Amino acid sequence: MLAGLGLMAAIIAVLLAFPDTGIGRGLNRWLVEEPARRLNRLQRGKVAIYALLAAIGFVLVLLFEAEGMRLFGFLLPDTLVWFAMFDVGVFVDALLITGAILATNGLRAIRAQATAAPRQVATIIRRWAARARRVLKPASRPSGTTSDDDRPAWARQPAYRAFSMA
Repeated sequence: MLAGLGLMAAIIAVLLAFPDTGIGRGLNRWLVEEPARRLNRLQRGKVAIYALLAAIGFVLVLLFEAEGMRLFGFLLPDTLVWFAMFDVGVFVDALLITGAILATNGLRAIRAQATAAPRQVATIIRRWAARARRVLKPASRPSGTTSDDDRPAWARQPAYRAFSMA
């Protein structure tokens, strides 16, 4: 641990004190410019996935302490390979776009239902009022059909009303 700190202090000292030497330029190229170039190539989706992965690791360590660190250590290499192999950033972008579209259509559907609600309430009130005014009739006699007729005696199904957020 102490050797690592001493090595880092020596590298920083060379970078600051001797920036024009061959070693200073090489260290600057490999430790400053190259990481900056690679960070510039990262896409937003990948940054979001890596941030989510770091948050999952942090939560695992907070919840399970040493076991969470072990679990995250086992999970991380496979997950990083999976991200690299399938370019998960594209999937994240697609999911974000899909969520935005669904949210837009959902708001449109809610707005349509909100404007139709007063008409529906008025219709229900009219039906209740008509039912209250209606005189109850005595039960009619059976129509003479039996359950073993050749015709189906199914109840009439109400119309299907599809509602979709998409």
